[in-house]
Amino acid sequence: MSFRPPAAILRAAAPLVGGALPVVAAVPVVAAVLVVAAVLVVAVRPADGQRQDWAAPPEAEHVVLRVGGQTRRLFSNLRYESNNRAMRGPMDPRPEAGCDNARRQRAIAARTAGLFVLRDALFSQPDHPVEHRACALMMPANWVTAAVADTMAGVALRPVRAPAPADDTAWAAFATPEEMFGSFQPSLRLFEVARRRVAGASPTERAETRNARHNVRVLAAEAQHLLDAAPDGPRAVAHAGAERIAASDRAYFTDALRRERVIVLAVENPSEHERRDENKGLSIWGREVPEAALTLTRDCVLARRLLDGPLALERYDLTIDAERARLITVLEALVPPGAEGHPVWVWVGGGLIEGTELVRDASDRLPAFRRELAAARINHDRVIVYNRPSLRLRGHEAELRPRMQQFARDDLYLSVNASPGAFRRALGLR
Repeated sequence: MSFRPPAAILRAAAPLVGGALPVVAAVPVVAAVLVVAAVLVVAVRPADGQRQDWAAPPEAEHVVLRVGGQTRRLFSNLRYESNNRAMRGPMDPRPEAGCDNARRQRAIAARTAGLFVLRDALFSQPDHPVEHRACALMMPANWVTAAVADTMAGVALRPVRAPAPADDTAWAAFATPEEMFGSFQPSLRLFEVARRRVAGASPTERAETRNARHNVRVLAAEAQHLLDAAPDGPRAVAHAGAERIAASDRAYFTDALRRERVIVLAVENPSEHERRDENKGLSIWGREVPEAALTLTRDCVLARRLLDGPLALERYDLTIDAERARLITVLEALVPPGAEGHPVWVWVGGGLIEGTELVRDASDRLPAFRRELAAARINHDRVIVYNRPSLRLRGHEAELRPRMQQFARDDLYLSVNASPGAFRRALGLR
């Protein structure tokens, strides 16, 4: 590592002593800062596998691979799709486990050209509300929708109720999820685990209950921002929710990684299963919400997240006219002509294969879709089309290079369901 010049050292010293340092006053602390800097260099020195990350050849620059929490070596010039389960690992009773997971994911993101991370719903984000004490739990976007809709209707918002963590009696007193979650879409699992008695439980159950109670209290504090904004009207509520969701993105990944590396993935167009069983997206299963509330919430939440870094939206079936039109409507609100900023990745493909979250190939519809995009009132430089399905590498190695060449010619990114090591072997790289 090269030696940092004195000006940079003084800037680094400022946070250690509580503010900016004039040059003369700073001189006595420079030696101490140098010692601290030396310790930090050792502390953040990467493991052997990280020091030897690979560089993919130019022919692979349009490839997106998979990465998990235990990945040792990467192609540092490629993008990756992460998997929340693989990244965070199994249930961990330690209070610091959630933030350990965040640090691991940050370290991986920093070694890539970009990392897609799903942060869309209570149980579809890196933090797990039960298995870990969350590091930066994201309030679900459809909670903002609920608050906006109620405020539009003149209905007073009811808070999330979260007693003291150790008060078994108060938690057990909740008879229904609605009593706990107030105006907001309840989570049956979080409700059931949080209200279990700690006394007499197994060590794993005690840890889960403590995690759940901690996380309900986090959600209560997040939802309170919506209640506080309600007197100023539905737009103020939407903006307050958007600010809190964006803040949780930055808290989990850091401002710099969110800006430069992390591509937050939101399910703007969820399937019925995702809406009903996973509470994904902005709509609320089982509740009719005015279109005005959905549109206001969508535009505020997505636009605010896009201010901080790149955004990805899924998923749109190119074979359905209404879904293509929906996507263009969203893009025209997010990236109008002349608006500068971070890119929006749009995940497109065919319909879902029944019983899975895999999509059918609809590549033959891409030319027509691109013509529709060309006619849309958007900043075309900020929209990246990400065509699905993924190429499953195992058993299809012979298809890899032809597909890479085809996607490069079409200026499209190719999703390859393979680890960096498997991809390297398939290309015959040494």
